[in-house]
Amino acid sequence: MTLKVQHIAKSYGEKQVLKDVSFELQKGTVTVLMGTNGSGKTTLFNIVSGFLKQDKGEILLDGKTINQTEPYQINQLGISRTFQDMRLIGKLTAKENVLLAFPKQKGENWWNVILPNKKVKQEQETNQQKAEELLKTCFIDDVADHKANEISYGQQKLLNLACCMANNTYVILLDEPVAGVNPVYRDRLTTIIQQLKQQGKAILIIEHNTDFIEQVADEILFLNDGTLTLFDNYETLKNNPQVQEAYI
Repeated sequence: MTLKVQHIAKSYGEKQVLKDVSFELQKGTVTVLMGTNGSGKTTLFNIVSGFLKQDKGEILLDGKTINQTEPYQINQLGISRTFQDMRLIGKLTAKENVLLAFPKQKGENWWNVILPNKKVKQEQETNQQKAEELLKTCFIDDVADHKANEISYGQQKLLNLACCMANNTYVILLDEPVAGVNPVYRDRLTTIIQQLKQQGKAILIIEHNTDFIEQVADEILFLNDGTLTLFDNYETLKNNPQVQEAYI
């Protein structure tokens, strides 16, 4: 499954944040989106995931337009994302947060809540196992029964990714996954992202941590003054005069 973003433009009043932005995500590839604060990175994420509508342009998922599609429908079609604020339910356990993230659960229907049938019970048992596997994959199975607001910030970042993975989508958008975490958790997040890449996921990451970028990025998109420039690696980006000028 491929995601194509074609000629996207977005303005806030007189300020044009995105100008004719185009790129493509391929399965099994990690793309990092860089840019200075206020350059429009989160705006672009919000447009791709349906939380914001572009002024011009088109977004195609496997050749089909998703321009006027609601965020929950985009998620069902195969795109999931994280947010900087993580949006975990603090009073629920880590495992319960993951269980809530599984899509299209039969037990969500009110009649199945009152009178759960055999299929519903089987699904619940399967999801329990899947949640435990995801927590283990994300190195937080030891805090599965801890409330989300009681685990460390790094563990919350891993839980946020586990919830995103529970969606089982083809395209994953990660908003600063290693920001503010120590090297141990950064390495764990790196391992998970590399596993997702091997599974054929198309991953787009907003990030500033250069060590992390050098480890995971197959290509880098640099957003500056509303336009995108593609770089094959961080070294090329770092030595580019346009990038140096933007960060000075």
